[in-house]
Amino acid sequence: MASQQKVWMDGKLVDYANANIHVMTHGLHYGGGVFEGIRIYETPKGRCIFRLREHMARFLDSAKVISLNIPYSLDELCEATKLTVRANAKSKVDYIRPIAYFGTGTYGLNPIKLPTSLAIAVVYMGVYLGEEQMKFGARVITSSWEKSGNRALALNAKVCGHYVVSVLARLEAVKRGADEALLLNADGNVAEGTGENIFMVRKGKIYTTPISAGILEGITRDSVMRIAEDLGMPVIERDITRSELMIADEVFMTGTAAEVQPIHSIDEMVIGAGKPGPITVKLQKLFSDAARGKSKKYASWVDYV
Repeated sequence: MASQQKVWMDGKLVDYANANIHVMTHGLHYGGGVFEGIRIYETPKGRCIFRLREHMARFLDSAKVISLNIPYSLDELCEATKLTVRANAKSKVDYIRPIAYFGTGTYGLNPIKLPTSLAIAVVYMGVYLGEEQMKFGARVITSSWEKSGNRALALNAKVCGHYVVSVLARLEAVKRGADEALLLNADGNVAEGTGENIFMVRKGKIYTTPISAGILEGITRDSVMRIAEDLGMPVIERDITRSELMIADEVFMTGTAAEVQPIHSIDEMVIGAGKPGPITVKLQKLFSDAARGKSKKYASWVDYV
């Protein structure tokens, strides 16, 4: 239960119920914070964390982009994360949420002199879009909301305030009876999901949207691309149109929460045969094995705690 859990806050473990912030916290008012999502997996060797170091390196990079000073090194952040997971050994958890944000002290927009607060929490996420969706494919709509462009936001950073458009798009999807939303960029090309990168399989080749399309450099995305390349199927990064997805043989999304999520339909148009395709299924299985420490080839991707 959450009441028994511990949260790491500014260098010490506190009870879940006491992991609070002040109502006048700058990051709460203006979105001035950065975060990560990291998966924990149960294995015969104990709990493992997937690509912890890469996630925390991105966390530090995101903070740099918004001039948020993180008073901890990469090694210290990794150790604090492991400590938090160990402190919650008796709780059912599978997801880590590090977050850093501008604290209190001023009430205008300029946060330059504000202290940084940092927390690491663990929660239970489960299968992000649902067991049925993972097995048979998710139903996706194209959102009416546009993905922000690179001139508007630093899209290579996981900044809290950036995700307002994702929340709007996800709400739109839910209200329309779908599982997830697809965001297009200002050029009308596919960007990503609300929290996932997107891949397309067509005529035996795998494609994904490029960083220039306004996407986050996903760590699951990178993992799947490396697995595919090792299989002799290098992923081609290029702009993808909405209509291309509709006539693709397979479409899937990737993300820490979503893992490798097959797509059944987009805007009620069924993709391919209407079930997860062979390439999607293969990558899904190989990624799952790698994330759970079952693959010797990718053993360096996991940290046991």
